[in-house]
Amino acid sequence: MDSSMITATAALLGSLAGASASIVTNWMTERSQFARLHAVEELRRRQLLYEEFIKDASNSVIDSLTNSLDRPDKFVKLYSNVSCIRLLSSPPVLMAAEECCRQIVELYSKPNMTVEEIRTSFEVNHFDPLQAFSAACRAELHQFAPKVTGSLKRW
Repeated sequence: MDSSMITATAALLGSLAGASASIVTNWMTERSQFARLHAVEELRRRQLLYEEFIKDASNSVIDSLTNSLDRPDKFVKLYSNVSCIRLLSSPPVLMAAEECCRQIVELYSKPNMTVEEIRTSFEVNHFDPLQAFSAACRAELHQFAPKVTGSLKRW
């Protein structure tokens, strides 16, 4: 084998190795960007869902303190949020959402409260049907944070 053939073969193999490395690096970069974008999107979806549940549940809690359940359709939005939580969320978040709804239904079955009774209930008893749900959501969302911020630190 002459030296020109060896040189040509070495150049060809070097080019192949360089091109392969470039292709693999590009593929890995695209894959990590996709994973980061997916994590950001998932985090945002959950944040919006939890925010909507908290708003609807808060309205229901306040309504349940001063009204009886005259129309069950008040629960439609809250029930649909729980179903969405069932699809997307971890078991602790789902259990907290279901418990919150049970507490709201229980509140509707109790006698209506006066403003003073409501104030006392919040101050003395630290009454907050959404506390466990909020804590479970915070814990779950913090699990997503390293995926999102960890990916961003590399960029």
